[in-house]
Amino acid sequence: MNMGEYTVEVKKLAMEIMGAITEGLGIGPTYLSGKLDEGMQVMTVNCYPPCADPGIALGLPPHSDYTCLTILLQNSSGLEIMDNEVGAWRAVPDLHSVLQVHVGDHLEVLSNGLYKSVVHRVALKRDKTRISIASLHSMGMDEKMETAKELVDEHHLKGYKESSFRDFLNFLSKNDIAEGRSFIQTLRI
Repeated sequence: MNMGEYTVEVKKLAMEIMGAITEGLGIGPTYLSGKLDEGMQVMTVNCYPPCADPGIALGLPPHSDYTCLTILLQNSSGLEIMDNEVGAWRAVPDLHSVLQVHVGDHLEVLSNGLYKSVVHRVALKRDKTRISIASLHSMGMDEKMETAKELVDEHHLKGYKESSFRDFLNFLSKNDIAEGRSFIQTLRI
């Protein structure tokens, strides 16, 4: 399979997963399908070369993705996720040829916090190059994501402000994620 075919297939998978998630939230399997189908898919290929002293550097600082979903394929371990229950980083097991799905900030906002975006980072390896291919799926640049009205009532107040991908890019231009600043924190009410 070439990269173009992979891109098409992973987008189909993202649409199926989002349909299952929105159906599970009780808002229907097609709740976002039109906006996501017409939205953005960003493909990133990352190369993390070996590092003589991996304890002094990170391949990617802690962050969450400002998307609905990220689908990731990696050739080796190195990805770590924050376990909020214990406040510690957990290594994601090295599973060859397995796609990993991460919930992004858009989905946290849509679900009114029922789904939480995954805070993750990449640790470098002393003796191995790590390659990852991430497919990030979101709505269009100026399309505002907001909490589904069906998930807000007197017992479950709206917990997030609406925002767009452009709002996120503006945040990035003024803030350094390496300093721990998170866009999702600015959206919480």
